[in-house]
Amino acid sequence: MKLARLGSFHQTRLSFMRALLRNLKQHHWQFARVRWQVDARGTGLALYRASGPQHHYTLVCFAHDLPSAERSERVLAQAWDATFALYDGTRDEQELARLAENVPQQEAGHYRQSELVLARANRSVRLFEHVVARLAQGAQPQPERIAQSGYLMRTTAVYGNGKFGLSDRERIVQRAEFSAPFRAELLAVWLIRWFTIDLVEHLAHAKHPQQAVKLHREVARQLGVGNATGLGMAPFMLLHPSLLHRWIHARETALARVRALPAPTRHAASI
Repeated sequence: MKLARLGSFHQTRLSFMRALLRNLKQHHWQFARVRWQVDARGTGLALYRASGPQHHYTLVCFAHDLPSAERSERVLAQAWDATFALYDGTRDEQELARLAENVPQQEAGHYRQSELVLARANRSVRLFEHVVARLAQGAQPQPERIAQSGYLMRTTAVYGNGKFGLSDRERIVQRAEFSAPFRAELLAVWLIRWFTIDLVEHLAHAKHPQQAVKLHREVARQLGVGNATGLGMAPFMLLHPSLLHRWIHARETALARVRALPAPTRHAASI
């Protein structure tokens, strides 16, 4: 429980995102970018759909032309490079118009039970423009730059569970894909990651249509989504020490069992 060790944790099979992606793969979820209306400045609308056996969700993305002087990592900022809402189902034009009026306002907007997650993100100062410039030149980003940062955008808030009028968790907890903690929020973040990659490729092509290239698959796999605020996690850790203990105890127990194996076997790898 020392901060130095907690801060160095890497993902494992027990991690929330890994568990979510395994569940989606096992149940043959399908994903599609269903709309891309983003201009050469990086401003506009994009829609991403996640379709499962019983439910469909749409990540509604609003891309903004934010001046560098207004870019802030503070949770109390009033403008962002991109704002998002994870919508329960597929949307019509009337719903899109309503979301366009409210989602860019974030906390100041009005939301319904059809919105599961609300989020916003800013471009990485260290990496975003570098990747755009390199792709526009027909080259891949420098590996050391990817390693130093690891994300093209980072969120300054990912809200769920009834906040600001969003859907309560109790309304969706019986759905298989959202039965475990934070699944809706992580689905939104995973789709946001897709949007960030599409955005840098789009801006690179807008700069030099003839020579721009897309990110190599192996480079894209190294990219995640950063997080610039922990205001929600800090009080959660203070108020729920027993729950945090159980999570870490489960992780440490699993790792200890693996390290105790004399040699890896096919059977052990499948457990």
